[in-house]
Amino acid sequence: MQSSNKSLISFFVWAFAFSWAFWGIAVLGSLGVFTLPFPNMVLVIIGAHGPLVSSMALTYKAGGWTAVRKFLRSGFDLRLGLIWWLVILSLPFLLAALAVQINVAQSGFQPDSTLLSEPLLILPTFLMLFFLGGSFQEEFGWRGFALPRLLEKWNPLIASNVLGAIWGLWHLPLFHIADTSQAFMRFDVFVFLGIGFSVFFTWFYLKTGNNLFTALLFHTAINTSISLFPPIEQRVGGDQTAFLYLMVFYALLALVLILANRSKWFEPPK
Repeated sequence: MQSSNKSLISFFVWAFAFSWAFWGIAVLGSLGVFTLPFPNMVLVIIGAHGPLVSSMALTYKAGGWTAVRKFLRSGFDLRLGLIWWLVILSLPFLLAALAVQINVAQSGFQPDSTLLSEPLLILPTFLMLFFLGGSFQEEFGWRGFALPRLLEKWNPLIASNVLGAIWGLWHLPLFHIADTSQAFMRFDVFVFLGIGFSVFFTWFYLKTGNNLFTALLFHTAINTSISLFPPIEQRVGGDQTAFLYLMVFYALLALVLILANRSKWFEPPK
């Protein structure tokens, strides 16, 4: 247990250090401290690899390249039942569409329909977001490395909440970088939404026999759904009501999941 605690702390320290080092440069560029010779998104994408780099480095340290290869393969186990494919892929799109449409009906909100108007681009966008939009870069760290170790310490509910909060905090510099979607979001709503997401990540992971691919797939579906049905206006002071609705929807569904299987969520670590 002590070794697990040490590796968990090391993972978080190095993941934050790697990501915030690159993102910190982008923050300074956005503040006009200096002019970058390339777009901010270059540093944003590189920095997003912090959880991946940290988890792979610690895995290599513990077991060498054999352990790294095994770890990587664990993230691409596509042997999921059809029901899991359907739930994981459809849930984010249904909730994002519902949140946006309610806001449209209530306030006349006009969401960006660029991707929705070009359906042939949805699959390429999905694949791009899988590898460069956070899923591959993050989930080997958050759900592949950190979650199993947190589950050794706490029950699934506490582990999910702790990881969700840390995950949200890790994104903080992005809220101060020009051209990121987070630059127009409320940080508090984002963090609470991340905690809601985290409950679903844990649920999918445990229900599929600790299949890490569910995390990569769900993360990609979330990001693609937000690209297809943007819940915020990309401008300072823009309408964020649909984003708030989205947080509430995930929170309510997470509560249903927890109440429907209380014994599992509050089960002490083995």
